[in-house]
Amino acid sequence: MHRLLPLLAILLPQMCLPVCAQLGRYCADFKMTRADFVDTVAIEWSRGQVYVPIIVDGQACRFLLDTGAGMSVVYEGTPLAQGSPVGNIISHDATGRTDTVTMVALPPLQLGSVGLYGCCATVQQRPVGTPAVDGILGFDLVNGGLSMKIDVSNGRLVVTDRNGLFDRERPAVITKYSLDFHVPYIRITPFGRCRERVLFDTGSPLLFCINKAAFDKVYTPSLTDCQVEGISIGRHAIGHGGTEPEGEVAFLQLDALRLGKYRFADVHCVTTQGGSHLGASLLAYGAVAFNPRKRTMMFFPTSDEQPCIVANKQLDIAFVEDSLGRAQVGLLWEQGISYRQGFRQGDIIEEIDHRPVRGFTHFVGWGFEKGREYVFTVFSSQGGRRDIKWVRRP
Repeated sequence: MHRLLPLLAILLPQMCLPVCAQLGRYCADFKMTRADFVDTVAIEWSRGQVYVPIIVDGQACRFLLDTGAGMSVVYEGTPLAQGSPVGNIISHDATGRTDTVTMVALPPLQLGSVGLYGCCATVQQRPVGTPAVDGILGFDLVNGGLSMKIDVSNGRLVVTDRNGLFDRERPAVITKYSLDFHVPYIRITPFGRCRERVLFDTGSPLLFCINKAAFDKVYTPSLTDCQVEGISIGRHAIGHGGTEPEGEVAFLQLDALRLGKYRFADVHCVTTQGGSHLGASLLAYGAVAFNPRKRTMMFFPTSDEQPCIVANKQLDIAFVEDSLGRAQVGLLWEQGISYRQGFRQGDIIEEIDHRPVRGFTHFVGWGFEKGREYVFTVFSSQGGRRDIKWVRRP
């Protein structure tokens, strides 16, 4: 979301678009240079997220495709952020915080062979650990009339203005979506007969994360005790407004996570103070398409065999930024490897391999290699200063 240390997932639902008053209103009414078209764009699938090439003023740019963003985003201090201001709008982030941000008109964009004119974007601070990303493509592309199919197994994004094009493809799991803050919400079944309303958010690399309050409503010992792997106090979700508040976090192993009639099994996930969501990891198990006219989301599983065994690793440790801008252990699973290695909740990361860590931004940009051992020097008021050997898991 999100670069990736565990759970730097960023959701960016926005309320947007132009009027001359102080607060703008949402209106995805951009124009396209082609009509009655189908186009295929090569995409990059990296660290559990989707990146799309966009041409802006003749320059090649790399945009994150984020269905959890109601509107496209450009970053402060970049040339794209210097567009003509068209008003201020209210932005909502992953942790439920809101902020008033500037909205600017973008120059013409080229997505594959299709030109897009009249697009706008909000101006946000660049998330830590994303130096190679020029901006975010939000769900305003779909809300503006583009049907799209995200197919990472074949490395392609199919876009079209033809109504119902993907409806004619092989049988898929079809579900209606509704819009809140202009981003798509669907219903899934994480426990028994429990139906949970979740955001489909490709800005998050997770498969599933459930809101803690929603989990508490369906929690019964007979139903879910066998699926609870641990309880801790901590925080992990990070949005543009900062890190979520500290609270109780449940570590879960779900027997059956159902999307329509399709079932996933052995799904490890955690609760969050933010909203429940399905993330971009869903794309590892099949393609996803949107029909904006019918407001339907289609899931095309790679395999017809059910259940689909996920067997993903449980979140072991999450790092966050403390009030002084330092890298801190925000969440720790006491049954995990990191706890056994010696990490404790609240540890401040001071050095890595005896080199000083100059804050959270520096820490996130460290570039940890999978499988390599690092020596962390950490400090806590309870345990003082100590060295811990840590290996980044694949």
